[in-house]
Order: sequence, then C-alpha cells, then structure tokens
Amino acid sequence: MMDKKDNFLDYVPLRNCPFGTDDKGRVYLVKEKTKSKLLKKIILALGRSQEFHIHLDELGTAAWLAVDGRRTILEIAAGLKSAAGGAVDQAEPRLAKFFAMLARDGFISWKELS
Repeated sequence: MMDKKDNFLDYVPLRNCPFGTDDKGRVYLVKEKTKSKLLKKIILALGRSQEFHIHLDELGTAAWLAVDGRRTILEIAAGLKSAAGGAVDQAEPRLAKFFAMLARDGFISWKELS
C-alpha cells in the first residue's frame, strides 16, 4: 500500500478491469453489478445486463489508454499535455483525482514504488 508521505503523482496505475470503446472511440469501463450467484440468476431471468458500463470523457479516455504499468501519473499528464499542445488545464490535479476515484472504486490498483 502507498504511504501518505509519497507524492501521489509518482504513483504508477495498473488497470484492474475490462474495458471497451464505443463508436466515438471513447473508453467505457466494465463492472459487474453483483458477485452474488443468486442475484446474477435473478438479473439474467429479468433479461437485464449483468454489468455496468462507465463511459469516460475524452480526457479520461486518453488517460486510461496511457496506462501501461510503467508510467506515473505525472508522466501520463505530461504526455496528455504534449498531445493536446498544452491545452489541458490543470492536468496533474485533475488526473490525480481521476485516478484516485478509479482506485477507490476498484478499476485500477497501484504498482508498488521501488
């Protein structure tokens, strides 16, 4: 686990869930509605999807696709700024919050700092 003294921008995110892209090229994350076998059977009997699709915006999509298990949040932010010609305002704090939310909800984990 990461220590509160660490600089959050030095964390390396690791993808922890399946994902896909929609017809606009934006990423959506896939999460099961439940892990309960009984509830899965009920959901299936009702003809409902057994998963949620969480659709990301353009910045979220670019950040998600930049996650490779080697780059830190700071490096990802620099890459996004470079690709956008510096047009991404406050990239570091925005990405830090974005990745913190993804970690909280189990979509990513963190590579141990060495």
